Amino acid sequence: MGTYVRDGAAERPCPRFRRAIERRAVWMAEDAAREVPNLPLEEAPQLVHLYAERGSPKFERAVMKWLARHLDGSSPRRAHFAQVTQELAGVDKEPDAGS
Repeated sequence: MGTYVRDGAAERPCPRFRRAIERRAVWMAEDAAREVPNLPLEEAPQLVHLYAERGSPKFERAVMKWLARHLDGSSPRRAHFAQVTQELAGVDKEPDAGS
């Protein structure tokens, strides 16, 4: 009978991404997200919010990229689109975590 040793480097990226988001660790979340060809649309806004919290210059590009993927990958109704854009517009107005 063999012994199984879990290789941390081979760990699945989505759980790593979730842990990084929970820890509010931008670079860890980015690293985990890079390992996923297309980060699920449900998970990507978490990184966008983290960019906003940290005042990252990556925020604007990330929010537009997520919105484009969201519109391209689903068939949202007009009301849902309005809700999503309103939420995204408010993201950059969140108080800085360090304040």
